[in-house]
Amino acid sequence: MNELEQIEQKYNFTYPKLYRQLYLDGMLDSGGEYGQDWNAKYYAKLAQNPPMLFFGFDFELLKWNSIVEEIEAFKDPNDYRQTKPEFQFVPFGRQKNGDLYVFQFDRQNGEDVPVTLVYHDDITAVVLAKNLQDFIFRDLLEDLTSMKYSHTASGDLKVNSVNLLRTHRKYLKHSQVEKLEEIYGRDVLEYIETTSTGLELQLEGLISNDELEQVLKQEINFDALDNEFEYCNS
Repeated sequence: MNELEQIEQKYNFTYPKLYRQLYLDGMLDSGGEYGQDWNAKYYAKLAQNPPMLFFGFDFELLKWNSIVEEIEAFKDPNDYRQTKPEFQFVPFGRQKNGDLYVFQFDRQNGEDVPVTLVYHDDITAVVLAKNLQDFIFRDLLEDLTSMKYSHTASGDLKVNSVNLLRTHRKYLKHSQVEKLEEIYGRDVLEYIETTSTGLELQLEGLISNDELEQVLKQEINFDALDNEFEYCNS
């Protein structure tokens, strides 16, 4: 029994088919344990054949032991993140600040298991996509809105983009691949974004946040997209 099946059996659920395929294809392998020497040991090799969202927007795959730890934390009455009983979260990734990307099985609709971002320092969460395929597409796009913070641009943007799309192509819809190919082929643009407080930000990217919103509505829209809700008992 592999790690994925052990977690399924332990918590009585079944991972989405796409996630299981990513596992079988070795796309969930991000090298050894993260530490000071991780870049020196693994970065160059993984950059050649990027695993799931290796160059994605603020995304880090969770190790199997961390998945179990986070599931237990959601159930722990002594943890400030204890989840309300109506929610069923299974984490698979995290942001650098500790926010978790989870499969939200209580919202499952047939084969579609929504991907939700659970904030670690708040009592709220937000639905990002109706399934893993759409989440991957969204995360790849979001990485292109600001080259200052882009993981794709860490090194040679064009080389990284080609490698990333090569290893992710088979997991995306044809229309999503076409859109990514078109955007990856662009030159970096400068644009200004006005915040809700009226502050003007000067940004550089392959796609503006306004266009990003339009593309997401066209490609991955569904009723619960970007819905926020309170998830914990605190």
